[in-house]
Amino acid sequence: MIPVKVAITGKPGAGKTAIVQRIAKMIEDRFTIGGYITLPIIEDDELVGYRLRNFVTGLEEVAAHRDWDIKPKINELGIRLDAVDRIATAALLQAIADHDLILIDEVGKLVSDSREYGVALKEALKCEKPMLITMHKRSRNPLLQTIRRRDDLRTLEVTPINAAILPSKVVRILKSGM
Repeated sequence: MIPVKVAITGKPGAGKTAIVQRIAKMIEDRFTIGGYITLPIIEDDELVGYRLRNFVTGLEEVAAHRDWDIKPKINELGIRLDAVDRIATAALLQAIADHDLILIDEVGKLVSDSREYGVALKEALKCEKPMLITMHKRSRNPLLQTIRRRDDLRTLEVTPINAAILPSKVVRILKSGM
């Protein structure tokens, strides 16, 4: 069996994170899972930032917020690359070393300005482990372009119509390989 890398794409707010969390629950009996998830910070029905959470330890940290006047920025949110490295990069390296499946939620502007993260992501893509990745549907981010060109990547888009059945399909792909 060749380990497969599955990418879940979709528009912002399509439910990519919720879907990968459901998938993780469905496969935790087959794989040890390491990596991170990205959680929006919503105040008064408005996106004001993002938290990153280590999937294994639960350790989390705010990595982007609209009140931070720092660069780099994603839209109007200042990004703390040190937080990206403490949570996302560290979780990715831990997953490469210690887990059967690597969960990356999500590859995009929030993490792409970290040089350390880019190195860790390239290492994860080279290792012979299955991966579950979320990413923006139309982003032209160089990291995403690198991932999209891979031969071992299966890309599935989440839509309102397939959101309920997509987790089962991804689980079948992950369990059977390429």
